[in-house]
Amino acid sequence: VSALPSPCAPAACAIFEMEEYGDCLSGPSFAFMFPILRAALKGPRTTPGCEGALEILHRHTTMIAGDEADPVVSKMRKDMASTVLELLCHDRSQTFMDPTPYDAMVSCYTTNNDKSPSSGPVLSSSEVAPLLGEIGALGGKNCRVGSMIALGSIASNHPKLVKNNPLVENRVWVNCFDKNESVKSSARNTWFIANGIFSVGDEVPKDLPPPSKMYAIALLPLLNHSDKEIAESAANAFASAMGMYLDTVERNILKLCNTFIDSYPTSFDEDTAVPKIALPVASAISGPKKKKTSAINTGLPKKTTKKKTLPGGNLGKITGTTTKKVVKKIPKKAPSNERTFDRELLESQFLSPSSKKEKDIETDSPIRVNTRLGILRVISAIAESSASVELELPVLKVLIAFLSSYGLADKNDQTRSASVNATRDIIAVNGASDDAIAFLLPHLEAVLSSGKADESCLGLLPTEKVPHDIGASDRRKEGAVVALGSVALHLKGEDNFDKIDNTIDMLISALGTPSEGVQSSVALCLSKLMKKGRTQERVEAILQELLRNCLHGETLASRRGAAYGISAVVKGSGIASLKKFEVVKQLEESTTSGSSVSKEGALFAIELLSGRLGLLFEPYVIVLLPALLKAFSDNSDHVRSAAANTAGLIMSKLSAHGVKLVMPAVLAAFNEPAWRTKEASIHMLGSMSHLAPKQLASCLPKVVPKLTEAFS
Repeated sequence: VSALPSPCAPAACAIFEMEEYGDCLSGPSFAFMFPILRAALKGPRTTPGCEGALEILHRHTTMIAGDEADPVVSKMRKDMASTVLELLCHDRSQTFMDPTPYDAMVSCYTTNNDKSPSSGPVLSSSEVAPLLGEIGALGGKNCRVGSMIALGSIASNHPKLVKNNPLVENRVWVNCFDKNESVKSSARNTWFIANGIFSVGDEVPKDLPPPSKMYAIALLPLLNHSDKEIAESAANAFASAMGMYLDTVERNILKLCNTFIDSYPTSFDEDTAVPKIALPVASAISGPKKKKTSAINTGLPKKTTKKKTLPGGNLGKITGTTTKKVVKKIPKKAPSNERTFDRELLESQFLSPSSKKEKDIETDSPIRVNTRLGILRVISAIAESSASVELELPVLKVLIAFLSSYGLADKNDQTRSASVNATRDIIAVNGASDDAIAFLLPHLEAVLSSGKADESCLGLLPTEKVPHDIGASDRRKEGAVVALGSVALHLKGEDNFDKIDNTIDMLISALGTPSEGVQSSVALCLSKLMKKGRTQERVEAILQELLRNCLHGETLASRRGAAYGISAVVKGSGIASLKKFEVVKQLEESTTSGSSVSKEGALFAIELLSGRLGLLFEPYVIVLLPALLKAFSDNSDHVRSAAANTAGLIMSKLSAHGVKLVMPAVLAAFNEPAWRTKEASIHMLGSMSHLAPKQLASCLPKVVPKLTEAFS
């Protein structure tokens, strides 16, 4: 059934007649009219005259079960629920108020035993299936909320259906960790009901009951889901379940690592992924065809030449018989229906996965990348405090060796950045013990010096796909620097001051890496080390070096990386360092009177300082705003682009009070002769309207005349 066209008079007339009837139709009549209702509730727009379709469907849900049950309508429960879920896929579903789509979803799953949970029929798997699929628990936000509310209603009458069905349990457990608060609260309410825990008044239980111990089987396929929100929820759900069953940590981490390795390509060369096209031999090697030349007619008799034959070459003349060439027509063979098989394929089916040797080169693909990213999300989630997962030393060794061998050497930028972050977080949370430091320091120093990971620590994990090329070694070294920064957080005592200083120097050098993910991760480590050892004594020298690289660096990566470093050092050493070491003054001078390179670097620093410091940087925004607006009229495209990015980020971080302070400077920009500066102030006003519309409304009497002048 497809959505109705708009307008559709026949469908509107039919729905109007059903709405005016005011009572339920007979079962066969409703089944006959149901496709019209379904088409009216499908699609992003409401067809005029069809607004009552949901109310009619909701009215007939009383015929699914209970005293008014009809055998025809009872079989339509799945289709009616799917129709409401299809409506929830679109924003127009929120315009239906009496009843709401959520009320209709609950009504679709009414049963005969609402008052006696111990008796009555249980819903079949096919009837519950719409709540678990891509338009249900794995669909959009409204679909997930509706599915969780419906499953909560089911759980109140059939708690065993949720707890004893692994797929239903999995969908509710995953949504308990959704970022959206409405989805999360609905799922947790359903989870508590299924476990026999009911809230008293407004008090909601905080601690979730654990899922079944086989949680990993159903969660693994969701880690690389196409919807990033669902994939992140699955990763958090996986990590939390591991924290509840600590005896499953080692087994499941090995399973995650093996899944990562299975999706790891044997070759990152994109050329190998292009299929070879067989070219015709003749056209491939022959040159241009020669044109046939016609013989010139001279009028003389043509000279005939006799064909010479070899002795014994013509048996017909010797025997006196002549032979005729007989051309036999070979009949075409009918297609054979005989069954054939490939011997190698047949034999490979009886080999164990460890003994199979892949002859074909495994190239990278988006599916493989998503699978690896899903595994890394779980590893990062393990390091969060909410997961409560403590890794024992043997497991920590395997995990760090795995990340060093495979993750840090990954050629895909997104996957490698996620691996660097996961390694950093795992070490920061689980690397504080003396035994852990005794393993981590020599291991990471060896990776930094040689670019090779210690494969002996991988244990039972396969090593055939570990890359050993020069590029992989360089990528490992970049990641090892960030990992060493996390290890340095756990170093204590004066004996380790030199190690901390050396680590900080390595981190500053790593800021020049042409990867924003690496630069961001390095900056996070650097900010945490600013108060370790003798670093406070070096803050001024570090800042001056970073400012020099930011304003006069030869490459874009060095300037951008130095800007990351400046924001990290200021964050770690305190906001007072901005004034103490005249950082803002130097940035303002470079933005107004420096070269194009200096202006771009200064704008990078302002952008990242605003992003990292947030409201703390707001007083300095007022000082820097005039220089920022002038940068929009610069002759360099790179400066104008950096100014646009910086302005957008600053406006998104401003508070309501900051909007009032910024407004005079923005309005003053309308008097500038440069048209780009006027355009920039208009864009900044637009971004402020999303941030603080009430504050902007109070300033509209001043803004509107200026905008009118800009039109002229």
